[in-house]
Amino acid sequence: MGSLSSSRLGPTLCALGAAAILLAPGEARADDDIHWVSPGLMLSLSFGDKLNFGLGLDVRYSLVFAGNVSCFSGPRGAVGAFAQASWLNFSSAGRFAAGLHGGVDLRNPGIGANAEVGWTYRTALSDLHPGGHGIHVGLGAIGGGIVDLAFRGTIPWPGDERKPEFTITAGAHFPPMYGEPGLCIIGRPLRVDGRYVLPGVAGAPRRGRERGGRIDETTRAALVSAWQDDARGECASIPAFLALARDLAAVGAPRDLVDRALAAAADEVRHTELCASIAGDLASRTLTPELLPSPRRSGLDRSRELQRLCVESWEDGCLGEGAAAERARRQARGAKAPGIGAALGVIAADEARHAELGWRVVQWCLSEGGRPVREALGEAVAASPEGPAREASPEAEPAAWRGYGRIGPQDIDASWEQNLGLARKTAQVFLSARG
Repeated sequence: MGSLSSSRLGPTLCALGAAAILLAPGEARADDDIHWVSPGLMLSLSFGDKLNFGLGLDVRYSLVFAGNVSCFSGPRGAVGAFAQASWLNFSSAGRFAAGLHGGVDLRNPGIGANAEVGWTYRTALSDLHPGGHGIHVGLGAIGGGIVDLAFRGTIPWPGDERKPEFTITAGAHFPPMYGEPGLCIIGRPLRVDGRYVLPGVAGAPRRGRERGGRIDETTRAALVSAWQDDARGECASIPAFLALARDLAAVGAPRDLVDRALAAAADEVRHTELCASIAGDLASRTLTPELLPSPRRSGLDRSRELQRLCVESWEDGCLGEGAAAERARRQARGAKAPGIGAALGVIAADEARHAELGWRVVQWCLSEGGRPVREALGEAVAASPEGPAREASPEAEPAAWRGYGRIGPQDIDASWEQNLGLARKTAQVFLSARG
């Protein structure tokens, strides 16, 4: 280790850090993922045998055990592993560490804490300051899930005559150490390899006046972001419904269910256009969400596929789209800006039909799959989220926010709770009828 040259170690760390950030996931995802890999860069100042300045790479794996549900804005807890490599004093010296970490990330107010323990090795700084192994301990603060401020210590291995070393570190991770900030997807999401995925958006300037010229820029930016996210969610539902139609046909579902799934995909095309148009008018840009491909077939046998279709139709249709319909109705009631109330009325009616389709799929899967499907649905109903969907309150002028078809946390909570209560009652009726 002591012979590793600065011409190799420094540029290698910089390249690895840049690659890690550039290759980080580009899609926004809901919080249902429990496994996260978070690379980051760090600057450090160490006190011990010698004052050392460090530039390094820190990579974290986190297993999220609390807060790993979509529409969740509370604390997230995780444990995992870390690995670090630092280039010291722009010389041939380096420090390496690996071990375990764990802590909590508070979504509101956006701070957290992380502790770590493990092994560390520092190469020789000079003939007077040899390298050696040690025990690594650390305690850090997390800001916004990305900024990492830490105080770390190295306890020399027993028998090593080196002084203990203390390090102050500042760094940044992307994606955030404990996962992306919560993004609540209301409606039928697109699942790819167990993750909820949203498409990117292409934008181009356009001529013409902005919609709502009198609103302040902070409110305008919040509205553009909210409507653009809605457009992304609606666009993600297109391949999700196409996949539903494909999978229903594969297990021999009635043609009516397949046709209704295809019709729902066409509805989502219209919803995408409506939401993207509103966001684009506010931003004076042409916004076009990327149409993603449908996910691959599950490869399950028919019995397990019926269980999957039943549970996903309960979660995405009965719950997700039922809540989306109620939410759009509440948004439409407060909308004052031209055309927005009508657009939300269309979305509310369509989402209500999509929720009904979810119930039809659940009923058919129960009739076809028997006890295994009934047990799978029963477990899903019992485990369905107690809390309502939540979003952070934007920094926007309340009257304009409401007038442009947005609602506050209380209405969002109420729309989820109302639909969840009714959906559970209906599901229990279905389960009892086949008990």
